[in-house]
Amino acid sequence: MKYRDLSPADAHQELQQDPKLRVLDVRTAPEYQSHRLAAATLIPVQELQQRLAELDRDASWLVHCEHGRRSLWACEILTQAGFTKVANLKGGIAFWAGCGLPIERGGRR
Repeated sequence: MKYRDLSPADAHQELQQDPKLRVLDVRTAPEYQSHRLAAATLIPVQELQQRLAELDRDASWLVHCEHGRRSLWACEILTQAGFTKVANLKGGIAFWAGCGLPIERGGRR
């Protein structure tokens, strides 16, 4: 495994401490429009392989989905493509929200 698993609390702390940490949401567009982490980039996991060029390989990435399964797949895709600073949000945005951490709601895209 070439990526880290972060609890929601640890991920929230890292996001607050590192303004350069980027968030990659690998859910579907309707899921993203319903609720998301602030400043998240949406690339559904099914499109990720074909859209890798849109992402900065040198950046640090926090990857999430709804419950944590698709983000594991996405982390594998990223690390196999040479991304070296990748973290998976354990339990996804559902666990994040369940911990009372902030999410955005509504129709942004």
